[in-house]
Amino acid sequence: MNEIQLLNMLRDEVPAQPDLRAEEHRLLTEIRAGSSTPRRSVRLMPRLRWGLALAGAGALAAVTMIQLGGADGPGDGPPAVRPPTAAAVLEKAALVAAKSAAVEIRPDQWFYMKESQHLGGNLPTFEHWSRMDGDGDAIRTDSGNLKIGDGEKGPANPARTQREVESFPDDPDALLEHFRNLPNGRSALSICAPACPAESEKDIKAFETIGWYLKFGPMISPNKAATMYRALARIPQVTIEENATDGDGRTGVGVVLDLGTAGKGYYILDPGDYHYLGVKAVNDGQTFAMSVLASGIVDKPGQVP
Repeated sequence: MNEIQLLNMLRDEVPAQPDLRAEEHRLLTEIRAGSSTPRRSVRLMPRLRWGLALAGAGALAAVTMIQLGGADGPGDGPPAVRPPTAAAVLEKAALVAAKSAAVEIRPDQWFYMKESQHLGGNLPTFEHWSRMDGDGDAIRTDSGNLKIGDGEKGPANPARTQREVESFPDDPDALLEHFRNLPNGRSALSICAPACPAESEKDIKAFETIGWYLKFGPMISPNKAATMYRALARIPQVTIEENATDGDGRTGVGVVLDLGTAGKGYYILDPGDYHYLGVKAVNDGQTFAMSVLASGIVDKPGQVP
């Protein structure tokens, strides 16, 4: 029997494994080295058969270990899936915002918002229209009638809000510093007042103010929205909570500022295009929330997007 026949016979006894090629090469070299002495070849057969079996068992064990989750140790499962980071999620939100179409808004058009309130008690959902130049506002009453007013010239005037946003820095670090150093922040819903941690005061102000402006989504230009998402990601203690719910039970991406025992603040973003859905504060086991159910630019009060 020559060395090729001997090797084939041995291989018939062990299932072929791609990982055995190096071992086969070593064994073939050993067989050839001793092929001139038949007795030595015969003595090698049990040892070779045992060696190939061990190699096959080792390969099978390695494959089994990989299939079970790795080589870290017996019983190890698949690697744990890490939650997404705020930097990754909010950068994606920024890229989506930056690619969205800019909306051209005339001064005689109106900004519309439908908002629900979950602040305790039986508070109604309300619809509100604001003329962009501040020369009129309107609300829909509980009876469904439209009540038109003289408008708002103060901080709530949408034209003023739009001008403020357009004056913001385009660099996220500069924008975050701008928000941190505002004399007075803006907030749709306070996270922890009046007992906010003093050491977090500037971060809380920035977090709350960014959400205040993101709430006016259709009025915010794509590049400014992108910058605000990136600034939000730079606030320490901001994390992401997947499958968070807003006050109306809608599921989205939760951007969370966790202040420990002082409370948690959430912005809920749409999981598809990351537009603002609402704000939520959790404090002492109580949850307060406000949700934007619809918003957009229309030509007159009473219209909806």
